[in-house]
Amino acid sequence: TSIDNMAAVSEAKSHIHNQPSSARDVTLELVRGGSIGDVKHHGFTITWSQLDLAVPTDDGADFQILHGVSGIAHPGRVLAMMGPSGAGKTTLVECLAQRAQPTGGSISFNGHPWNPKMSRLLAYCHQLDLFRPNLTVREHLYINAKLRMDANTTEEQINSRVDDVINRLGLAKCQETLIGAPGLGGISGGERKRLSIAAEILNRPAVIFLDEPTSGLDSFMAASIMKLLKEISQGIGGSPVTVVAIIHQPSAEVFEELEDLSMMAAGHTAFYGKAKELVSYCKDIGKPCPSFTNPAEHFMNTISVNPEAIPESKKQIDWMVNAWKDSKNKGALEEEVKLVADASSGLTDPGNQKNPSSCTQLRVLLYREFLDRRRNKLMAIAIVMRSLVFMLFLGSMFYGLGSGSDQKAVQSVTGAIFFIMINQAFTYVIPTVQTFPRELAVFRREYSSGIYMLTPYYFSKVFANLPIDLVMGIVFSPIAFYMIDFSDDPNVFGGFVGSLALITLIATGLGYWVSCMAPNADVALLLAILFVVIPLIPSGFIINLDEVPVYYIWLREASPFTWSFRLLMSNQWENYGDIQCSSRDRSEGFCNDENVPFSDGLAVLSYYGLWLDSNVPLSLLFVL
Repeated sequence: TSIDNMAAVSEAKSHIHNQPSSARDVTLELVRGGSIGDVKHHGFTITWSQLDLAVPTDDGADFQILHGVSGIAHPGRVLAMMGPSGAGKTTLVECLAQRAQPTGGSISFNGHPWNPKMSRLLAYCHQLDLFRPNLTVREHLYINAKLRMDANTTEEQINSRVDDVINRLGLAKCQETLIGAPGLGGISGGERKRLSIAAEILNRPAVIFLDEPTSGLDSFMAASIMKLLKEISQGIGGSPVTVVAIIHQPSAEVFEELEDLSMMAAGHTAFYGKAKELVSYCKDIGKPCPSFTNPAEHFMNTISVNPEAIPESKKQIDWMVNAWKDSKNKGALEEEVKLVADASSGLTDPGNQKNPSSCTQLRVLLYREFLDRRRNKLMAIAIVMRSLVFMLFLGSMFYGLGSGSDQKAVQSVTGAIFFIMINQAFTYVIPTVQTFPRELAVFRREYSSGIYMLTPYYFSKVFANLPIDLVMGIVFSPIAFYMIDFSDDPNVFGGFVGSLALITLIATGLGYWVSCMAPNADVALLLAILFVVIPLIPSGFIINLDEVPVYYIWLREASPFTWSFRLLMSNQWENYGDIQCSSRDRSEGFCNDENVPFSDGLAVLSYYGLWLDSNVPLSLLFVL
């Protein structure tokens, strides 16, 4: 901080201290030295002046959400944003956190406009706590530290940082406990909220924004969260932190912990100052707070809309907003905002952090996926039982038909081949399509925070599922192969197993593709059925390949199931040899000495329009 700027701020402080007691202290001076990575910082003072935000409506008009809002947030202090629903407090915080862009006014960080490099110093805690339930508290923090901290950070430093955060936020007792989910066991609601905050302070931010951190907690836990935020604001790693929190319906215990307070009503500022000054302000404007009443609750009642008296409520809100505009407090606030914004002091360019490489991100995300699957024992059992039961059922249904070298067995064996292909398709497409929609909320939050890139996340899912899918798709295949008695030739068995492996890869790839398109799990399932059933129809069993209408030839050739069926059929029939006209065939008039529908395996392929060298579908499937 330049000496000239500090002198200007010091002179301004003396002037403001001579103002009424409601005027704010300027706290731009250095509190304590600190560092984020190798970058020294002394806190961020955020100022916003005359912020407006309007959004277009369906009728073409603009709906005004924020109306000329001004304020300041100091390092080393907690600023609470309060107001009834629809007051604009969340929108304001999102503007300050650079998650929304105002249509008017200005926002300054230490007197400077926003610099994208500052984003590494900003943290945002959402209202809804989203976690991977099968991770422990320590594992969650360790994985976040590996992804958030500088790439040059050593393993010892990462573990030290995780230990520090766990102890600072009182998570030591539950650090080895699975996070779980609400209603399904795991850590408590208060611990979940602390864990959300813990993950955000791993990288030692200079500013933390929190969306309703006390909502859903009892008064004791809510008060403890506010005490924690005050402790965090005093310094992380020796550096003061600017904390801005949206507080909804604070209890008396929570209000006692508040330092700075901004009350909003209908997109306007209705009060701004120290929380302890709210009572005197209410008295000054003729709205005194009754004895033994929570001041925050009293003020909220005056700026909230009563559904049974909407016109009167709106007049009351307008009166409260005008009372603030006419108050000496507003003048002192605007002077302070202008003063600090003009000072242009402090850190504005934190430098470039070396983020973990794509390979490191992939390795860490794979570790997370394997932890999750290792602990999801019910899912593992279900996968094993599904594959085992189906192969046993299929083997018993078509038992021994593969060795029956007669004409009628051709239909049964071909049907078994087609049904095995269908099973591989549905078995691996349906679960896979839910992969991304099921975790979409967690992904969006982590990705928007810049924790990892899209490519490592995608391939972590693919590589984590691939071994399981391949093993389950192959390990039980001998049961069906030998119960049906497809062949004694080991080459045919090897081709059968290899074909199922390729079909498994095709099915999972198709599932991931559909999963990426679907906005939620329900839509994903509907799309999966569409993208599996339609390509199955022209694959060669339901309709002869030679009979596919000319306008659907493109679908026949583009369908991965066409080439999958060709590969399985070629593997079975290409070197099958002669097919006899058995006594059963003769007795039923199916064939005679002069008329044999299928003289050998090649005739079967020709009948289904599948006459093709098996290397061709094998190559195409490998590419797919």
